[in-house]
This record gives sequence, structure tokens and C-alpha cells, in this order.
Amino acid sequence: MTQRRRPSPGSLDRRAAMAALLCGGVAATLPLQAAPRRLPTGSLAPGGRWTSSFLPLDRVQAFRQALRIQRSLEDEADILHWYHFIMVAVPLNATPKAVVRWEGIEFSRHQKIGEDRYRLHGHNLSFPRDLVSGEFVDRVLNPVTKKTVAVPPMALTGDPGMVRSPAGVISLDKPSAPPRPDYKVLRREGEFVKVDAIRVPPDTWPVTFLETGYESSPAALFDDPSQKWLPSDVSGAYVFPYPKWMEMGDAPGHMFATWSGYKLRSIDELPEEFRRRAERDFPQLLKVDRTPFSKPIPDLHPG
Repeated sequence: MTQRRRPSPGSLDRRAAMAALLCGGVAATLPLQAAPRRLPTGSLAPGGRWTSSFLPLDRVQAFRQALRIQRSLEDEADILHWYHFIMVAVPLNATPKAVVRWEGIEFSRHQKIGEDRYRLHGHNLSFPRDLVSGEFVDRVLNPVTKKTVAVPPMALTGDPGMVRSPAGVISLDKPSAPPRPDYKVLRREGEFVKVDAIRVPPDTWPVTFLETGYESSPAALFDDPSQKWLPSDVSGAYVFPYPKWMEMGDAPGHMFATWSGYKLRSIDELPEEFRRRAERDFPQLLKVDRTPFSKPIPDLHPG
């Protein structure tokens, strides 16, 4: 599932939640003939042999095929990812310690603005949950300092937007900058096609930020070129600076997180408990703000 300003305390927390960044499901803007939701099973027939091979795609085809899995090849669409992720504190010269679980969404929209070129804007919303019970919480134990700290929801709406193309990503807070190439490799494994991706952080982000992601779709649907939107399960990991709520001060170290979820078609597929909480506290974030798309992009790099 984007943010390219000089870090502020709030923006550091945003980076902590950008595990989808890879941008992800669709709302009602997709056509009725879109593929029905089918999730991978992962089973092999008796005596079967697991297969794995890289797809020999050129840069343009890799971009387009990854887009089908990560987002959609529709000219415009709202894309929804839902996920759980666990944050781990990694203090210097000490054992990493799990801190808190989160449940959240990344909700974004893209519009095609040229051949194989898309403009994107979106937001994230995540709520903290207890590591053991899974209940929603507003305070957790910082296992490094042994202090109980308040942990607020992450409603992250400062996305300046981006333009994605086979050349890479252009952040719209610096639209005249050349595109930053991103890493995407597609591979076929058994009955699935997967995208391996690495989000390359901009120069203005802390050097400790890096995100990897994996998205998987059924090969039978991938092989049907009429399917512009593919169901996918998603997972990944990322490292980032201590968020402000951890109250770590200048202590050396950083955070690590792993995440897992799905690309959904609409908010109607969200788990009931999460949706009730979002409707109560952040109803405006259960849709994508289309206002940014009405603003022209000044001096966009030709790449």
C-alpha cells in the first residue's frame, strides 16, 4: 500500500503500519464479471512434486502481472487489504521482544493516467490487540523499559500519493524526482503465482525502514487474462524506528514486524468486530477519499 516527507513523530507511526504497501481488493467499482473469491489451499496430490520457477517476464509485463495480484488492471478501482501484524522491539545487544498485535486495513484508490501508469492515494487504519488474548487494548507493556505505555489506534491519512509505472515509483510530494525502481519478481509455485516485492524507501525516510512483501494468487485465475482483479493472500515483514508511543527516547534499536492478510473486494468482507470498531471510531476511513485525484500533478517526471 506513499509517504515522502521529512519524518514527524506521526509519520514514523505511519511507516509502522505500511505493511501492504504494496497496495491491495476492490470495492463496487469493479465489473460484475470479476472472478469469484477463491483462496489457495496449498495441498498436493498424493505422489505429487512441488514445483517452483521464476516467470521470464520483461519489465512491463512484470509490472502488469504484479498489478493484477497486488491491485487490479482496471483503469480505476478502490483496493482494500486487511491484515494482522505483530510488532517486535529489537533493542541493541539484547533479545528481541514481542510488544503488541494489530489488526488493520490499507485502503487505496488508483486511476490510470497513461499507458501502464497509475496515480495512487490511500490510508491505513489499525487497532492494537493484546498479544495473548487478542482483545482490543489501549495500553501495553513495553518489554524493554518494563513500563506500561498508552498505544493509540493508527489512523494514518497523510499519504501524499504516488505514481507507479514499470520505471518505478514517483512520490507526489516530489513529483519532479525520477522514479525509484522497486523490486518485483514473479514466480509460479505449485498451483499459485506469487509476487515477491521490496519497497525501496525514499531518501527522506529513516535508514532503518525496509519492507518486503509476498502476495499469492491461484494460478488457474492468473492464467486467465480476462481476470483483471485476482484474489490474493498477503504477507511480509518490515523494520522501522521505535514509534513515539513506545517512549524509548534516544535508546538505540528499532522495531520489526511481520504481517499476514488478504486482499478483499469491499468493506463488506471485513471481520465483523473490526468493522464495528472502525464504524464507531473512524467511519470516514471505510471509504477512500477521492479529493486528491482532482488536484493536478505539477511538474511530473516523465519517467
